[in-house]
Amino acid sequence: MTLTFASALIVGALLVSCGAFTAAWRRDSGGALAAVPMLAAGAAVCMAGVSRFAAGAADPQTGEELAALATVVGLAGAILARALTGRRVER
Repeated sequence: MTLTFASALIVGALLVSCGAFTAAWRRDSGGALAAVPMLAAGAAVCMAGVSRFAAGAADPQTGEELAALATVVGLAGAILARALTGRRVER
């Protein structure tokens, strides 16, 4: 099985659509934050596919590095947002 440009975009689009559905489906803000890493992963897969199949790409591994970076940033953003929304004021 070979990886094609269309399959990379389809997988990325599926991840983004599942993340958007998760964000819309969850009622509480903490649960909706679970969608942030999935949205970031979908965008990262699309970026990796574009950089791998770009006509002038000098290094095809650049897309993989960028995808890993985008995924880690999305996960860190979700953790930080959960920490900020998880604080409760005691009265």
